[in-house]
Amino acid sequence: MKIKGSAIFMLSALSLGSTLAHAAVTTASGGTVHFKGEVVNAACAVDAGSIEQTVQLGQVRSASLAASGQTSSAVGFNIQLNDCDITTIKTAAIAFSGTAVDSANPNVLGLQSSAAGGATNVGVQILDNTGSPVVLDGTTASAKYTLSEGTNIIPFQARYYATGVATAGIANADATFKVQYE
Repeated sequence: MKIKGSAIFMLSALSLGSTLAHAAVTTASGGTVHFKGEVVNAACAVDAGSIEQTVQLGQVRSASLAASGQTSSAVGFNIQLNDCDITTIKTAAIAFSGTAVDSANPNVLGLQSSAAGGATNVGVQILDNTGSPVVLDGTTASAKYTLSEGTNIIPFQARYYATGVATAGIANADATFKVQYE
């Protein structure tokens, strides 16, 4: 009888211990994880860091952009291509697309609308690896870049470009790009 009672006591103690361990678990609502990407049939894959990047142009004094054609210092940025196979494709060029600031300056991106406090008479100009302004029509490509096997980094620059006497304010712009291979 003592053995039977000891076994029942042990089982009770074990089940109570496991019940107490389970009682300590608390579950709360979490969130959502978004996974974004694309499988491409191309000579290279655009690096995830290049797909959605921000180029910090910083603060520029309006006095530096006091006349049409004046520019700020250029800030470099890159588009990285990964896993390039140069068996049949030897070059890549980038075609940028965006809304031009006006018809007189088709190579200058217009600024995003700002309810209040937006800069005026200024836009953003993108320069390719030769220092030439890029066309923003989405089909005209930048200078060709000779690819090498593996990872390739294509350099660009961006700068503010005055279309008149610039006024102070927020000066953000967006452009999209496509890679053209030959």
